[in-house]
Amino acid sequence: MFLEIMLAILLGLAIGLVTGLAPGIHPNTVFAILLSAPLAFAWLPAQALLAFIVSLAISNTFFDFIPSIIFGAPEEESVLSVLPGHRLLLEGNGYEAVFLTVMGGLGVILLATISLPLLFFMMPLIQIALRPLIHIILILAVSWMVYTEKNRLTAALIFLASGIFGFISLSSLLSDTALFPALTGLFGISTILTSLMSKTNIPEQQISNEIHGGWLKGSVVGLLAGLMAGFLPGLGSSQTGIIASQALKAKVKEFLIALGGISTSNVFFTFIVFYTIGKTRSGAVWAVSQVTEKLTLTDICLIITVGVMVSLVSAVFTLKLAKFMLLRLRHVNYMKVNMGILLTLAALVVLLSDPTGVIISITGVFMGLLAISTGVKRTHLMGFLVLPTILYFSGLNPAFTCLLWC
Repeated sequence: MFLEIMLAILLGLAIGLVTGLAPGIHPNTVFAILLSAPLAFAWLPAQALLAFIVSLAISNTFFDFIPSIIFGAPEEESVLSVLPGHRLLLEGNGYEAVFLTVMGGLGVILLATISLPLLFFMMPLIQIALRPLIHIILILAVSWMVYTEKNRLTAALIFLASGIFGFISLSSLLSDTALFPALTGLFGISTILTSLMSKTNIPEQQISNEIHGGWLKGSVVGLLAGLMAGFLPGLGSSQTGIIASQALKAKVKEFLIALGGISTSNVFFTFIVFYTIGKTRSGAVWAVSQVTEKLTLTDICLIITVGVMVSLVSAVFTLKLAKFMLLRLRHVNYMKVNMGILLTLAALVVLLSDPTGVIISITGVFMGLLAISTGVKRTHLMGFLVLPTILYFSGLNPAFTCLLWC
């Protein structure tokens, strides 16, 4: 059994590396393929299969930040890192940006493991207390976000426009179908186009062994935001990232630490939620639910052990890989690399989406370029996800639908 579990962990790490580095390939896709072809994994015992799912889900949250920071090609979990992460890259501090997200993930895993006994007891109470307040917390975070802009009216209009865009897109298509083309357009393609038009040159990257940040504060905020994302349906890493960005206003390093923590803790906590209250909150947990109807204490101990071990290994691999890529970035034609990534993203949108998804992506590109050209922070484009979330938790979905279409 031990040998099978170790092989499953290594396989999960390998596939997590692929899904993390390749834009458009999400772990949920792998889980769907896995469960549609059970004979391919029939040789794995149930606990080894469980280790594989945990290993893939956790490792992906670390590797996912490399393409978003270096190339501006984000997934939903890492989309907000495009903003401060890419800025640090243009300042020659791309390794620092990756390092901060990695340390955030490790810090949160450590804090989460220590706090698990308390969370097992508090989990039902936390869910009951937080759910009625989510839309209020998000409204306050967005209000402060707009208030701190120089051009508040433009910022508010871009948030509202992207929110309506998100509401219509997510109502027209399944969320998994709409998210990739939308976020690729809003953040990925628009960022790369801006780099191409401005002929951005990447400076020589500094690889420092002494990187300082607000480790404790960033990790605690990441833990709490990831806890909210893991516990509450309809609330994801991106929405809680907005809350974290306002809690850590103007603290770029702490924000990147929190982002790394949110992604990892969100996945980690969804397994705990499934164990304690039997709710499915992620694709990884859905895959686990197809393997076993109920997790045992032995299973949850295995999940925690694998989660901690994979986090440590993934952190080392992520930093080594980021260092390798960043040191060679100066010696390649970044314009050609950007053009290649742009064409790849465009091809993936066409291949993985229907014509509606392509239209969504093109609309997202223009909205992203609008935010960049007006000087408004692109965090306001997260209205695409945040406004629908506010409407969902406030119960105003039907009224807003009527306002748009009636």
